Amino acid sequence: MIPNFAPIDFAARRARVAQSVKAAGFDAYVGTRQAALHYFSGSFMPWRGAVIITANGDCKFVYWAWDASRVREEGHGLDLESFTFSDFVKTIGQRLQALGLAQGRIGIDLSHPGAAQVAPGMLTASEYLELRDELPGARIENGVHLIDDVMLIKEPQEIERLRFAAGVADVGFEAGRAAVKPGVTENAVAGAIEKAIRDHGSTWAWAITGGTEVGSGVRTGYLHGVTQQATEKTIQQNEFVILDLHPMIDLYLADSSIPVFIGKPDAQQRKLIDCWEEVVSTMIDHMRPGEPIPEVVKKGLAVFERHGLSGYCLPTFGHGLGTCARTRPFINLRSEDVVQTGMVMALGTHLYMPQVGGMRLEFPLLVNERGGEALMKTPPRVHFV
Repeated sequence: MIPNFAPIDFAARRARVAQSVKAAGFDAYVGTRQAALHYFSGSFMPWRGAVIITANGDCKFVYWAWDASRVREEGHGLDLESFTFSDFVKTIGQRLQALGLAQGRIGIDLSHPGAAQVAPGMLTASEYLELRDELPGARIENGVHLIDDVMLIKEPQEIERLRFAAGVADVGFEAGRAAVKPGVTENAVAGAIEKAIRDHGSTWAWAITGGTEVGSGVRTGYLHGVTQQATEKTIQQNEFVILDLHPMIDLYLADSSIPVFIGKPDAQQRKLIDCWEEVVSTMIDHMRPGEPIPEVVKKGLAVFERHGLSGYCLPTFGHGLGTCARTRPFINLRSEDVVQTGMVMALGTHLYMPQVGGMRLEFPLLVNERGGEALMKTPPRVHFV
């Protein structure tokens, strides 16, 4: 059962971002990403929508009409205008004009420097062009930092929800590991995981990668391959199994993947396991406040290099967690972030060798004063069946 979480002060949250907008010299931020919609509304908003935060503290929402009544009911103090068909950008423009910002400096969700993927809900090229036409006198710029700088360090209420979501991931992993047997299909294992996390309060399986992922045998070893949607392939002896699950609790996500091996690894598989586990411990050990993230990444890459497996690893080691899993900090060499107390991330370690197998770590980690604190109880190592 989900506990009674400490309530989130959405008014204070909106005010902090308004201060960020003003301090950066903008007149408004227009957020279209899932991260922003959930962060400001407190309601699940899977369809096209936008939140407008002005430097003066106004907060307005634009959302698809055919889901708007639910969002109004479930959200927290929403001033929401709905739109139908293709009037999304037109409605945003009208709201900005009504706020007196037709000539303003507007920050939008346009580009995410350092990200390995496009975050769900980024403004499309056609929408950007349409917004320029709607507001020809406005100065429209990338504004992701206006909210990302605020979301980077988590509130206590967010940590409470993220910790619970990680505990649900523990339950899901255990259900998946128990279901891994020779002759069982990947789909059956995914179903066991999904039932377990739903039974413990998860309300959505992050859909970008196909929801709950299960891959086994040769399907774990696609070169640089990070997606294994579950199939009807049967699991066999002496192979890796990837379990990748994404429970959501009160709009906050866990992103969890810890490898399983069924049977006994051969020498080549053992070499991969030893390397992967050393990289994992290295990354966790060095996730300390004050460390520039690129320097931590270099330490992990050095372990892959020493084992002669650099060609099979990914040079990226995770991403932030919150109301989306496409948020800072991005754990790669392009990151401009320094490890800070209060960050929450899905720490990643990826190693995939074709025809041999592969392992993936996605491990919810909170940075505290001493370093990285695991939010899951399941140890981040290979688990044998």
